[in-house]
Amino acid sequence: MLKSGTPFSVNTGSDAPGFGNVDGAQWDRPDVVDPRVLGRTIGNPDTSRLLLPASAFAFIQPGRTAGTLGRNVFRKGPIRNVNASLSRQFPVWKEKPLTIRAESINLFNTAQFAAPDFSRADSSFGAITNTLNNGRSLRLAASFEF
Repeated sequence: MLKSGTPFSVNTGSDAPGFGNVDGAQWDRPDVVDPRVLGRTIGNPDTSRLLLPASAFAFIQPGRTAGTLGRNVFRKGPIRNVNASLSRQFPVWKEKPLTIRAESINLFNTAQFAAPDFSRADSSFGAITNTLNNGRSLRLAASFEF
């Protein structure tokens, strides 16, 4: 399975004076201070805060109704996942087969990271703190039909 990263938006994270536009809605988008960050894919926890620095955004000034940042201008990292299975039937006794099956979920153990914290008011803004998948899973099964 190969997928490009899904888009996400940065928001102010607060509707308090000096942080948002005080309209009662907390999902206001902030002002862009550094337009070089626009359009970036943020998919690695080691570099996420460098690619999405808090200093690139400013809270909405009092009296304004919206920030200058567009909607869904960033993407989280892509998904690359390989699942595999192998099975083989062996005739054991007359027409009664033995089936051996091996399965792997996330065969190459590729981490899929969640979107970074996109709330500008949080101290962890820009940090990726979660994964979307588990590690590699292997399963071996045998079945005998009788």
